[in-house]
Amino acid sequence: MPARLIAVLPLLLVTSLVAGCGDDNDRSTSALGPEPEVASDWKRLPDLPLSSRYAPVVAWTGTEVLAVGGETGDTCPPNADCQVGNESATDGAALDPATGRWRKIADAPVQVPSYSSSAFVAGTLFIKANSDLLSYEVAMDRWTTLRKISSWYDLEGDGDRLVLASGSDETETLPDLAYDVPRERWSELPADPLGPSFGRGVISTPQGLLLTAAELVENPGSGDQPAYLRAALLDRRTNRWTRVPESRQLGGGIWSVIGDRVVNVALDATNGGGGGKGDYGRMVPFGGVLDVATRTWSDLPDPPKYLSGGWTVEAPGARLVAAEGWIYNDADRTWTRIPRPKGSAERPGPAVWAGDRLVVVTGTNESRTNDGSRDGTVWSWTLPAT
Repeated sequence: MPARLIAVLPLLLVTSLVAGCGDDNDRSTSALGPEPEVASDWKRLPDLPLSSRYAPVVAWTGTEVLAVGGETGDTCPPNADCQVGNESATDGAALDPATGRWRKIADAPVQVPSYSSSAFVAGTLFIKANSDLLSYEVAMDRWTTLRKISSWYDLEGDGDRLVLASGSDETETLPDLAYDVPRERWSELPADPLGPSFGRGVISTPQGLLLTAAELVENPGSGDQPAYLRAALLDRRTNRWTRVPESRQLGGGIWSVIGDRVVNVALDATNGGGGGKGDYGRMVPFGGVLDVATRTWSDLPDPPKYLSGGWTVEAPGARLVAAEGWIYNDADRTWTRIPRPKGSAERPGPAVWAGDRLVVVTGTNESRTNDGSRDGTVWSWTLPAT
């Protein structure tokens, strides 16, 4: 799980649970407008041609979907959270979603845990495998261990460079790093203007590198003051930060860059707990939209009700976003419910947008054994032509 999500989970869980204890009328019930469409026409592709596993790292290269590693051991019961994780795989494969053909790729030099942070930059897949930063050159079918890194770092592609952003300043303040892939050069990003923060993350946008974070204070979000998301934008030309006006959202969820809009799909909201209207006096949404060209924030357009979606596929995209059981299309501001394909796993595995094609790799079921829990099926859905 990315460090920025780990950092915000305590706040998100507490606020969500507290908000859920109030009257249902206090929860956000945004109008759906027209009845949402349902995403049909799922197509089953050939199964992942690797051993049984949970949640390999997936990435889109522009022509193929890569699937690497994933949890394979049986030391931790299925669907459980253990202090010592299962063993993970080193092998991987590449899928051409147009033909449905898989091919094996070279093994990684170390085990790659499920949902390891990754980024695809300049023909190279980068993966944070525990404390190892790995690079896989697709054309050469070659892995390299670049360096040891802190477990707090998350990866983001920004043009031809890889950015390593520290997820939190809670235990130590780490510099954010940049790696120029073609020149193979490391550098540090300038100190950001947000100060000590948690839930930090960077997002590559056409206007610059966007940093989002919440202020690091004692008991964030307690009392009547929400821990609003803050942001700053790094100009690539001048290498200088500019503060973005504070949002009125809490962050979390799935982030996508669609043109000049940074869309944060998170459908929940909270009133901070307490009686009546809660400590905040109103419902505060987790998700929202930032127009980076005008530096203005806005609410998600006509969001569906929280927990009203279908198959919970999650995949950020440059046009469409899959999150919380919905596909959001920013072009026409519509939401499409995702049904579970017949024969698929109860819960979808990691997913990626391959152009306008959504590809879901593996999944999990309720079972008393790990082998019974793990599902190796692969599914794709394509945006219908208009």
